[in-house]
Amino acid sequence: MISVESAPQGSVLFREISQERLTEFLSRGYKQRHFFPHRIYFLPKCGPEGFKLAKRMCGVTDPDKSWQINLYGASPIIDEFPLDLFFDAELMWHQQQFGQKGQVGTADVVVKGDRLYGTNYLSDLVQRIARRREFKTKIENRFNGWHRLLLNSIMSFALDKGLKSVYSPRAEFILRQIPPWRLPVGKALFQRIYDDSLHEHFQVTKEDPWWRIDVGENRHRIILPEKKTESIPRRKTICLCHDIERGKGHTTYDPEMASAADKDGLRHLRDMIAIEKQMNVKATYHVLGCFFDDVRELIENEGHCIAFHSYNHRSDRLWPLWKMQGKISRLLRREKTNGSEGGYRDQLEKVRQVDYRIKGYRPPQSKITWEVSDRRLCWHNFEWLASSALSLGISAPQMEHRLIKIPILFDDFALYKERMPYANWERQAIARIMENDFVAFSLHDCYAPYWLPYYQRLLEKIRDLGTLKTLDEVAAEVVFVSAQ
Repeated sequence: MISVESAPQGSVLFREISQERLTEFLSRGYKQRHFFPHRIYFLPKCGPEGFKLAKRMCGVTDPDKSWQINLYGASPIIDEFPLDLFFDAELMWHQQQFGQKGQVGTADVVVKGDRLYGTNYLSDLVQRIARRREFKTKIENRFNGWHRLLLNSIMSFALDKGLKSVYSPRAEFILRQIPPWRLPVGKALFQRIYDDSLHEHFQVTKEDPWWRIDVGENRHRIILPEKKTESIPRRKTICLCHDIERGKGHTTYDPEMASAADKDGLRHLRDMIAIEKQMNVKATYHVLGCFFDDVRELIENEGHCIAFHSYNHRSDRLWPLWKMQGKISRLLRREKTNGSEGGYRDQLEKVRQVDYRIKGYRPPQSKITWEVSDRRLCWHNFEWLASSALSLGISAPQMEHRLIKIPILFDDFALYKERMPYANWERQAIARIMENDFVAFSLHDCYAPYWLPYYQRLLEKIRDLGTLKTLDEVAAEVVFVSAQ
């Protein structure tokens, strides 16, 4: 468990292989076109599809066994390309840059005893570059050796962790993991990445459905990167969030209020975004999946972060964790289908059918039920969870069980529930922001009539009290501070 608060100045550990080491690669059988200077980060998290692949391919059901190895191009080579290329959402489909320019490839790996299992090697930049045809030839020329350098990085990780064997999947094994809706795929491409390159650079043996690489026997073939650190300056961080739920949270308890919130929700959202644009403030919007597509473009076009706030502000299984006991295993056994963790259409499954790439999740009313356990969030490819500081038991963001947890310190519920005068609420809000090094707070669209008339003034007061960040930005910082 690593806290941003406790990390000295946000120190980040990475590995680097500079341009000066080209000769070393050439002497080990690499061609010059296969090499580019690069940085490597060993991240204690599940990569894209990482937890599902760990279970399907290795039988591992503990997310703490999963790692992600991220490969970034380094200067001077990445300076040849515009910044926006590395953050094009359609090109960089898996969104694994974590705010850093130059992300080229990533590997999902699993540590099981003294073995390392690779489960997925990918490069959105190279494999999807046809979407930016003006850069296609240059990207392919500069980075066509990404999988070779990634394999060397995987071997470096195994050596660093004292592991004895690396098991890399054969191409035909990987092809069996691809969902039918993604087919057809180029078999030759997978053979180059998972079979041919491995045999070119390492001594391997076949252990179906894997290639086995003895780390000791291949020690002389591994080119070790240089360990380096860099610091992220510590500053007071303020995260402005919105829970966009219209009247869904009050349908049963206050139907009149719910009706008004449904009617005025879109107008309130437009007003919030207009004020934030005027003040040059970026926020995080937690949005219900049931109308996610209706508001997504409006939010993302202004550069805000967007996350899920459940599908419809309900939970199909509202039992808290402490009450579940044996119920969880019985439900999973009864309802398990096609290898999923619970075949019923729960909230996580529903929102993932809306969008598969969104990184964050905020549960309704900050209720941590078994549906939003760390394990299930990792299974459904979420990277961070935002909930009340009380429900999480933390005061600063931290990595736990391969999930970044972000505490929400306060919200605007008292304006509605207690009819607290806005001036009193604002005074308390400013005080809490000033007292804490990290503050994330959330404002609801359904309570907008209580605070929206004063919103610009509030932003004027808080934007100079610290650095405003989105929760995606906070999560990315925690990921890098957690690198090992």
